[in-house]
Amino acid sequence: MKNNYVLLTIASLIYTAAPQKALADEVWKTQEYKVVYQEDRNNTAVWRYGRDGVIFIDGLAGVFNDRGSYNGYWVQKSSSIRCDTYREGADGKPTYHWGRFKVTFIDSKFPSRWKADISLCDRDFVMTLNGTPVTQ
Repeated sequence: MKNNYVLLTIASLIYTAAPQKALADEVWKTQEYKVVYQEDRNNTAVWRYGRDGVIFIDGLAGVFNDRGSYNGYWVQKSSSIRCDTYREGADGKPTYHWGRFKVTFIDSKFPSRWKADISLCDRDFVMTLNGTPVTQ
């Protein structure tokens, strides 16, 4: 009995120390890419798209219903413009290929559609993407 308690305690410590995966399998299709909710890092949701694209969204981690609008940024290994400043990339290293990302969820329940405004670097938004859930 005591060994089971110790194992359970160790397992719970490992679980809370590791980066948390998203609780819902969320995948969307857009005009450009398939977007996948990859994981949560503290308060930030991490989405992936294409071969090397990553989106960091502040405040979305752990929120699955009644979502509103959230700000973040996207990063890639390369893009049409090299920014003057850098952001943290997917691997934790600086990248000069990034832009702002503002996502607004349309539906209150999972799975939800969303609309995202996207910029290059910290410029004005130049593009809007619409995300539609891919359901099985």
